[in-house]
Order: sequence, then C-alpha cells, then structure tokens
Amino acid sequence: MTDSANRSPLNALVASANLRGIALMLIARIVFAISDTFTKLASERLPGTEVVSVRNAIALPIVFIMAWRLGGLRHLHAIRDPVVLGRSVLDGAGTLAFVTALPFVMIGQSTVILLTVPIILVALSAIFFREDVGWRRWTAIVAGFIGVFLVAGPLGGTPNAYLIITQFAAFLWAFRDLFTWRIVGHIPSVTVSLIATGMVVIIGLPGIFAGDWQTFGGEETFYLGAAGAFVASANFLYIAALRTGAISVVAPFRYTAAVWASLAGFLVWGDVPDRWGVAGTLLIIGSGLYTFYRELELVRVRGRA
Repeated sequence: MTDSANRSPLNALVASANLRGIALMLIARIVFAISDTFTKLASERLPGTEVVSVRNAIALPIVFIMAWRLGGLRHLHAIRDPVVLGRSVLDGAGTLAFVTALPFVMIGQSTVILLTVPIILVALSAIFFREDVGWRRWTAIVAGFIGVFLVAGPLGGTPNAYLIITQFAAFLWAFRDLFTWRIVGHIPSVTVSLIATGMVVIIGLPGIFAGDWQTFGGEETFYLGAAGAFVASANFLYIAALRTGAISVVAPFRYTAAVWASLAGFLVWGDVPDRWGVAGTLLIIGSGLYTFYRELELVRVRGRA
C-alpha cells in the first residue's frame, strides 16, 4: 500500500471533522446571540457582576446534568490540569468584561468587536502552533474582516470606553480558545464547560460583595433564567466546535454572529444597520460560505485520491 493510499483515509477524516466543527460553530453562534440578548436585557437593570454570577449559577445545574448524563463527571479531576484551569479563568475574566460593557453598547457593536477574536486567534495559532493556512482561506478571512469593519460603521463618533472593555474581552477569549485547542482529547467537552461555568460564578462573586446587590423581580428572573439556559448550551457547542475541527477552519464561522446579533438588535431594540452594515453582513456571510465550499471541495478531492 502506498503512502498516498495511507494518507487518503486520514485526510478525509480530518476534513470530515472540520465540517462537523463548522456546523457546531454555526449552531453555537445562534444560541449565543439568544443568550446575549437576554443577558443585555438583564444587565440594563442589574450590575454586571450580579448578572454574571446569577446567570452562570443558573446555568451550572444545567451543565451539571449534561455532564452527568454524558459521563463527564468522571473527569472532574481535570480541574487540576493547568490548561483546563487556565482556560476557565480566561473565560470567566472575558465574560465579566463583556457583561460589564454590554449595557452601554449596542448588541451589534459588542458582537462586531468580538468578531476580531478569530483574527487574533489565527495570528496566535500561526505564531505558537505553526498552523498551515492556505491562501484561499486567508483571503476569505481577510474578506470577512473587511465585512466586520463595514458592519462596525456605527462605532464611529464619540469614543466609548466601554468598547475598549469589550475589545479586552475579545483578547481574553482569543487566548481562551488557544487553551481550548490544547486540552487533551480524553477530557469531554461537557466537563470543560462545567468547570468553566463554575469558574465564572466564582470570578463574579468578589464584585457582588464589593458592590450593592440589587433585588430583582419576575421579569429579571426570566431574563437571567433564559440567559443561563442558553449560555450553558452555547458554551458546550462552542467548546465542541473548537475541539472538533482545526482552529483556522472553524474560527471564521464566528462571523455569522453579526447576522444573529443584527436580527436581535432589530427585533428587541429597533436597531437598523445602514447600507454599509448590510454590505458588510453580506460579505461576512459570503466569506463563511466560500470557506465551507472549499472544505467540501477538499473532501471530494481527498475521497477520490
């Protein structure tokens, strides 16, 4: 059997894993948009640290049940793994920064800023892991980044310090994703999600004790409950996406978050993007679809090899 014949099944397997990772990322971004919408509604009335801790405290038993059903509780010793622990700390710090800024920026603005995470991530993966990225995917990524800037048109005007906090969250989450990719394969995604959810609760507690706890009624309870349920599902899907496919392939599909955030902004707050925002959104979608098309072509070519 030739080396080419030996490599063909492996190449096809890698390509198939990339496609599964893309699908998981698309679903994760939709669920995250729903969670962010409820989180913003809650954070407009309650302090950010309170929202972070309560939302994730609600999410924690949901993730715990998922871990129990999927056998993830047997791997809780992974909290002693420096990579898992580091990822959880970065996730918690980024979440706190994101939620703190969320009441003071449009959901479309925050989403667009967070879309810089894949660009940061590609640069980090190339620097630290020497990951090979073909020129076609680089072109698609650059096109998507141009679309991000077009969607970001409303960011012009008076500087807003809270946008800087959101950008800081993007940097923290880019490093978090590098840690995600380095987690050893035998640790289930649901275990990683459970540890991270608990860590976010802990990170938000000092702010609650240092500030004023505000009581909340039925409406805020609904917002927090929905946000907690959706963020629990989204985090699991997100971690699974990054661990299933190559970072350079899966990460660009975060750009679709701009579509769901724009839709949420319009339906809930009446936000309407200008023509440049629409053009940027279409460019982002085109970039993602082209990357998906390239993966399908690679699957066909490797299958015939």
